[in-house]
Amino acid sequence: MHHGSEFGDGVEALLSRAGARLYPWDKIASSGYVLTLTASENIGFTSLSGPVLVFQHGVGFHKYVPDSESSGDRLSGLVPEAALKSGQVRMAISHPSQEVQLRAANPATAGTTVLIGDSQFEQLLDSAGHRGHYRRILGLGDRRFVLLSSTWKKGSLFGTRPHLPTETLAAMPHDETAVGLVLHPNIWSKYGPLQLRAWYDGARKAGLLLFPPELGWQAALIAADLVVGDHGSVSLLAAAVGKPVLLAASGDEVVPGTSAELLCEQATRLRRDQPLRPQLEAAGSQPWQELLAERTFAHAQTAISRLHALVYETLGLSPRPAPQLRAADPETRPSPVLAFTTYPDLTGADAITLHRFPRAVEQWKPEPGRAPADLLHTVVDERETNVGRIGEALVLVRSTVDNEPEQWCRATLRRYPRCELAAAATRDGCVAIAPDGEAVTATGTADTAALASTLYACRGTTDRTVSLRLGRAVTTVVIRH
Repeated sequence: MHHGSEFGDGVEALLSRAGARLYPWDKIASSGYVLTLTASENIGFTSLSGPVLVFQHGVGFHKYVPDSESSGDRLSGLVPEAALKSGQVRMAISHPSQEVQLRAANPATAGTTVLIGDSQFEQLLDSAGHRGHYRRILGLGDRRFVLLSSTWKKGSLFGTRPHLPTETLAAMPHDETAVGLVLHPNIWSKYGPLQLRAWYDGARKAGLLLFPPELGWQAALIAADLVVGDHGSVSLLAAAVGKPVLLAASGDEVVPGTSAELLCEQATRLRRDQPLRPQLEAAGSQPWQELLAERTFAHAQTAISRLHALVYETLGLSPRPAPQLRAADPETRPSPVLAFTTYPDLTGADAITLHRFPRAVEQWKPEPGRAPADLLHTVVDERETNVGRIGEALVLVRSTVDNEPEQWCRATLRRYPRCELAAAATRDGCVAIAPDGEAVTATGTADTAALASTLYACRGTTDRTVSLRLGRAVTTVVIRH
C-alpha cells in the first residue's frame, strides 16, 4: 500500500474485504510483480520498476485539483513530468482529443498516451438491456427513479445542496418517485460511512437508496429515469448514455474545452428559486448529449477488448478473448417507510388516489398537500422506532400477519387514544376497527398502510369495491363490513 492521498481512509478495509493481499510499499520491490496498474497519478513512481499503466480515475481530464506538492492546483490525472520522462509510464486515454489536451498541459506526455476508450462507458452500454433486472432488485416497481450524484469539493452538489436528496423525497409522492444518492469516494473517505448515514438518516427512513462508492452506482445509473448531478464523472456518463440530466451545481475547477465544460454549458439547471417537483417532472434528454458522447468516448464498444490486449501485449503474452461484463447487481436495498402523511383524492364514485409522503422528511415538504380536512391523516406502522409518531398517528397498522388481528386492533385503540383506526394485516388484505365501530375488512394486494388509508377515506360507507391508485399502479380493493 502506498499512502499518497488524504482520502485513503477505508481503502485497506475495502481491499481486505475483496480478499486482496496487501504489501507494505517499502516491500513492493520484492513482491515479484512485472506490471503496475494504477488509477492514480499520485503515487511513488520512483519506487517502481518495469512498465506502469495509468488509467483515468474518472471521465477524461476535466478537473483541476489541489497539488499535494505545492500550494497551487494541477490537472487531475496528469502524471508527474519525471515519471513521464522515465520511459516506463503509459497513460490510457478515452478520446484522441485528450492526447492534444495533455500535450498542451505538458509536452512530456508526447508518446506516452495510448488510446483505449472507456471500459466503464462500454459496460454501461452493455448493461442497458438489464435495466428491468436492476429495477426489480432495487424494489422500484413502476416508480420513476431519480438518482442524485455528487463529486467532491465545495462546488459540488453535496457541497452546495447537501439536503437535496431529503428535499426530493419530501417533494415527490412516495408511490410515484424513488430516490437514490451516489457520493464521490472522497466524500465517503473524508466523513466516513457512519457520519454520512447519520446525516441522511431521515432520508433513508423515507426510502433513500444510498449507494456505497465501490458497488451499485453503475446499476443504479442504468435503472434511473433522471439523474440530478454536477460536473462529476457520473453526470458525464449519465448524459453520454442518454439519461435526462439536471445540473444542480458546477464547480470552478472545470477545465475549459473539456466535456465537463460542455455539460455545464448545455445541461438544464435545477433552479433554487423554482419549485422542485415541476422541474424534476419536466426533465428530458437533449440533443447535445449525443455530441458529448462523441467528444468523450472513442471505441465505445471495444474499449474492454483494447485494454485487455494492451495488458497482454505489455506482459509479452498473446491476447485472449476479452469478456463482456454487465454492471454488478447492487446490494443496496431501501428501508421500509413506516410512517406517512397521506392525502386521499376521491377521483370518482368508486375511485381513490393516495398521495403519500414519508413522515421522516415531513419538515422538508415544500407545500401542504390538498385533501379534505377530514380525509388527511397520518398512518404509522407499529415497527416505527419514533414513538412520538406512533402516539400522534390517526391510523396505526400492523403489517405482519398473526392469528388474532382484531384483538391487536382493539388493544391498540385502548393504548393510543388519538388513534381513529387500527388495521392489522391478514393473508388477503387487512382488518380494521375504529373506536366506536365493528371490524371492517379490505381485500386487495396493496400494502397494509395503503389499505388502511383506503378504509379511513371510505369511513361511513357501505360495502363497496374501490379502484385504488398508488402512483402508476392501480389495484382493486373490496371493502366489507
